Amino acid sequence: MRILVTGATGFLGGAAARALARSGHAVTGTGRDPQQGAALEQAGMRFLRADLKDDPAPLLQNIDAVLHCAARSTLWGHWRDFYTDNVTVSAALARACALRGIRLVHISTPSVYNAASQTRNVPESLPIGPRFDSLYARSKFLAEQEVRFYVPGAAILRPRGIYGPGDTSILPRLARALRSGRLPRLTRHEVYTELTHVQNVVHAAKLALERPAAGVFNITDGVSVPIWATLDQLADVLKVPRPTRFVPAAVVEQAARLLELAYRLAPGAPEPPITASGVRLLTRPMTLDLTRARERLGYVPVIHPEAGLNAVLEGLK
Repeated sequence: MRILVTGATGFLGGAAARALARSGHAVTGTGRDPQQGAALEQAGMRFLRADLKDDPAPLLQNIDAVLHCAARSTLWGHWRDFYTDNVTVSAALARACALRGIRLVHISTPSVYNAASQTRNVPESLPIGPRFDSLYARSKFLAEQEVRFYVPGAAILRPRGIYGPGDTSILPRLARALRSGRLPRLTRHEVYTELTHVQNVVHAAKLALERPAAGVFNITDGVSVPIWATLDQLADVLKVPRPTRFVPAAVVEQAARLLELAYRLAPGAPEPPITASGVRLLTRPMTLDLTRARERLGYVPVIHPEAGLNAVLEGLK
């Protein structure tokens, strides 16, 4: 199959492009980083340096399927940027795929569930919106709607907390917070969530490309992970103190909101050191129902979280 992978110079897109190429597919990757693009070409793939805000039609010549990994994926930013990069780009790409009859697999996020009341065994059918807990979540939900409008047969994957070799977000951020010594204990009880090793996301995407199934699919490692026990384990690996000073999450979240407001009032301000969404990720449980992915995609995780997390933690030493 001739597959276009957007965001192929990024964490997930790069892993997906390489795995698909190893499986015998003819892979074309897009991205903005020429150095990473050269690495893809050395691995036998075709690389197109492209800005997806431009017309995507030229990228789809001689393409059978698209895996859309590119996105503005952050808890901080301006709505116009989230809308352009996540909604407008996804809509244009989906429309172009529809005109050419090209299979589309779109990477979304379970962050769209964050404002819902249900937090355990969350199914894809859970009603969501119109309120979201971050601009990122709102933009990804609107992107899903555009994709489903233009390509009703698209597969939309919602992987929770992607981590693994090459991750520059979740565990590295937590490592920086622990090394700084400023991360307090935000809850007196354990909080359980789910994560997804990057190779499990790649596996799910490969299934969705090779065994087309329409709809939205939750994707995780399939095992609950204790957030604070994992933070303690990470602190031990880094040889830094475990978080022990207790500060109620509500207090920290309110302080984060005020800090965000101050940063937004300052033109060109960077991301604040804490955000309200980031606090909630450490204090709000979230587990997902994988029934649909198992039954319709045949999804079974290929990496167990214990092995996957241990390998990543060792790499952060």
